[in-house]
Amino acid sequence: MPTLTGQNTRTVTGYIVTLLDYPRWIIEREVDFTNCHLSGGFDVDDNQCAACLFGEACCWLNMNRIAPSPNMPLDKLLQALNAAVDYLRSPSDGEPPHPDYCECDTCNWLREAMGFLRTHRHSA
Repeated sequence: MPTLTGQNTRTVTGYIVTLLDYPRWIIEREVDFTNCHLSGGFDVDDNQCAACLFGEACCWLNMNRIAPSPNMPLDKLLQALNAAVDYLRSPSDGEPPHPDYCECDTCNWLREAMGFLRTHRHSA
């Protein structure tokens, strides 16, 4: 299966692992740990994490900081992919939504990931 990055993968799980590279890069770039008392280590029971602007992204990043193995269960990979799609679909504060015809990297990735999820929604 060719991906947005031009890489070919041979399995569905390998394709998802490849798809998760882009949101990991985006979230690592966007999340600011400068004032984080845990230095980016998300704790679900911490009140500051729950109230943090980057809470959801930080939680995802901590679960997906390193590329998952293609041996990871498919349902876990699909869960990570769905969470990444949800995060990248939500506009940042003050940022206008992208037009339908947008060809930026994020919109291209979203189209690829959402197309994959539509065609594989019964795989898990």
